[in-house]
Amino acid sequence: MTQPTSAVSLRINEEDLVLLDARVGLNGTRNRSDVIRLALQEYLHNQPLLQDMSTVRIPIGRYDQSQLAKLYELQGVTPELAAQEGLKLYITKATASLDPISTRLDAALEASREATIRRSEYQE
Repeated sequence: MTQPTSAVSLRINEEDLVLLDARVGLNGTRNRSDVIRLALQEYLHNQPLLQDMSTVRIPIGRYDQSQLAKLYELQGVTPELAAQEGLKLYITKATASLDPISTRLDAALEASREATIRRSEYQE
């Protein structure tokens, strides 16, 4: 049994209307209203759990979709979890390559501070 619905007026520009019409017939949508309902549901249900969190959308192709489906079936790993793990690995790798540079800069700065002659008029 379907839930009661309410009619809502919506104004969009011509460019967005063309994009909207291009989505009709995809993912089970039969008309503009179906596309808008699906977009609203996706937007509202995929919001971050906490206010300070944000989301990232990643388009994936068929091959990646099929590999993620296999991974989910075998290990229960969702695409979201796989993306989070991949992002963590990338951040770890990227920051690890920056760490030696940061360490050298910190050492050079400390050496420069030590080499500076302290003058009595600047001491408290």
